[in-house]
This record gives sequence, structure tokens and C-alpha cells, in this order.
Amino acid sequence: MHKNQKGFLIALCLCLLSLSGVFGVYQYRKGLSSEPQKEEQKQNLQVAEQEEPEKEAANSRGAVAQADTKEKEAEQAKIDTEEDIYEIGEAELAKAEDQEEETTPEEEPAEENTAENEEEEKTEEEEVEETGGEVQSDRLSFSENSKLLWPVNGDVILNYSMDKSIYFSTLNQYKYHPAVVISAPVGSEVQCAAKGKVSEISVDEEIGTTVYMELGDGYEAVYGQLKEVAVEEGDIVEPGRLLGYVSEPTKYYTLEGSNLYFQLLKKHEPVNPMGFIE
Repeated sequence: MHKNQKGFLIALCLCLLSLSGVFGVYQYRKGLSSEPQKEEQKQNLQVAEQEEPEKEAANSRGAVAQADTKEKEAEQAKIDTEEDIYEIGEAELAKAEDQEEETTPEEEPAEENTAENEEEEKTEEEEVEETGGEVQSDRLSFSENSKLLWPVNGDVILNYSMDKSIYFSTLNQYKYHPAVVISAPVGSEVQCAAKGKVSEISVDEEIGTTVYMELGDGYEAVYGQLKEVAVEEGDIVEPGRLLGYVSEPTKYYTLEGSNLYFQLLKKHEPVNPMGFIE
């Protein structure tokens, strides 16, 4: 009985050893078969890691290339636009030149000259009508060698005197005198002594209604003690033309009687008119 149990135990141990050996062989083979898969997975992982930077580089190169392409397209569009603008400008310039060639520039000045000539002719005709057939010029000129007409028929009762004083009967005093006083009856005609332009007509307390006339080159004539003035401010008056008539004397000349107050100025300073009267 004991021998049988011992033999059974030995047989059981041998069976267990056999099973463990078989299991060990099975695990060994299983390990061999899994290692290539792990190795392959490892290699695949490495390949994927290598490919990722390449993909990123490829993507970045693609983006750069795409940006470069867009920039080139924008630049080309700008060049095309500038060329189009240049072509349009050339076309407009050519069109403008054609229009200028179609317009005859010589005809326009001719028309302007014709209009100017007609205006000058009308002005001359009006001047001829106003002066009884004589053409007048608005240009004024007076100098030390110019001559004056007698503005009224009469005698000089108060002379020009700026170097010494003279006696005034009405005022009963001596004073300097910057003009001449010519005695004339009330209503006597007063004529223009030299060609001039009427610059002012005013009323003065001392010399009454007065006509101021520019003679040119800084000279000016003054006619006082007038009435019924026959000219207006702005008129160009020729020598000998009627200016007005001798008026009643002002209170400053009651004893001297009716007269014409006549003065000649050079740059607003009085000069002796008797040196110019013929």
C-alpha cells in the first residue's frame, strides 16, 4: 500500500513537471511571437515621429509658397493697374491734343481783336460826338512848360503872394495868398484853363462852390466862387470848355466884389498861376 502511494506521488510529480515544461515552452514561443509585433510597433512609432516634422515642414513650406504666390499676384495686379492707368492717361492726352488741333487758335484772337476794335471805334465815335468832331484822349499831362488860358475875363485884384503878406479889404488884415482873385461880374462865363479831370466839386465857406481839377503829373487847378456848374466829377474837360459862372462873393470878399478864385497846385503845394497864363 505504501509502495503504491509512493509510486502515485512520483507519477504525479512527473506529470506536473511535464505540464510545467509544456507551459514554459508555450510561453517562450508566445514571447517570441509578440516581440516582433512590439518591434514593428516601435518602428512604426519612430517612422510616425519622423514623418510628423516632415509634414509640418511641408505644410510650412506650402504656406510660405502660398503667401509668396499671393504677394506676387498682388504685385502683378498693381503693375497691371499702373499700366492700365498709364494707358488711360495716354489715351486722354491724345484725345485732348486732338481736340486742341480741331480748335483753331488763330480764330479766337481774331474775334477778340474784332470786339476790341469795335469797342474802340464806338468810344472814338462817342468822343467825336461829344467834342464836335475832335477825338479826345484821356491821358493828362502838365509840366512847368505848359500854358494856361485865362479862366475868366477880368482884372487881377489880389495877386499870388507866398513870400510876403498882402492886404485883404474885407478882412482888414494882411496875410499870405496862395491863389489869384480875378474880378468879374456875376454871371460871367468861367472856362477851363487847361485840360483836366474833375476830381471834386464842393462848397467852401471862404471861396463858395469850388471845382477841383487834376491836370496830370501832380498838378491841380482850383476854381472858386462859382455857380451853375456845368461839369460833373469824373469828367475829362478840354481847355476852353465852360465850367460854370461867376457867383456872388462870399462874406470873405464882399468889399472886393464878385470874382473868380483861381489856384494852381503842384503836389498839393501852391504855385503862382500867373507864370503859366498866356
